[in-house]
Amino acid sequence: MNGNSQKDWKKIGRSNGLAIPDAALERVAQTLDALEADFRPLARTLQPEIEPATVFHAAIEPGHDREEVEDAE
Repeated sequence: MNGNSQKDWKKIGRSNGLAIPDAALERVAQTLDALEADFRPLARTLQPEIEPATVFHAAIEPGHDREEVEDAE
């Protein structure tokens, strides 16, 4: 795949055995194509020395404490 080509999301879904109806698969593929078109140019600007975010801490909703969240996991 060259730097400008996009993935064939329908083919990927089918080859992974996903039982997605054709109409839904078309919508999913269009959405993934749009996301890829938006993010691929951004990914090209990343420098190798920039570390990826490997940890994400979501905010705890008011009224919940950390133990409740950890117990749910």
